[in-house]
Amino acid sequence: MAVAIAALCGIAALYCSEIIYDNIRDSGAPDMRALPAWRAHMASGCVGSLAFVTALFLLQSLAGRSKGSALRSAVPWFPLVALTGLATAVQIPIYLVVGVSAVYSPWAYLQTRLSR
Repeated sequence: MAVAIAALCGIAALYCSEIIYDNIRDSGAPDMRALPAWRAHMASGCVGSLAFVTALFLLQSLAGRSKGSALRSAVPWFPLVALTGLATAVQIPIYLVVGVSAVYSPWAYLQTRLSR
């Protein structure tokens, strides 16, 4: 249940960061023209994945588990945060990021479930 709620938090953070980016871009801010669209959208993905990992850790901690156990639940998801962060800094095609995430996520979920 914690993974589902954390995923909802991650999706909400991704959506909010996209809304903020669109509002700033539409306001005509001069610095936003220099920011490539792929970088802004991938940064939104990074914010969403970071929010997911943070929410998962906090939910596991609030569930009465020790901090170490909560951290073991969140650690398998760190590579996804790193991947989206790297894709924000260096242009990695979105299909590659989505593909790697789709292949890696079941393993990370299994590791989260086994950490109980």
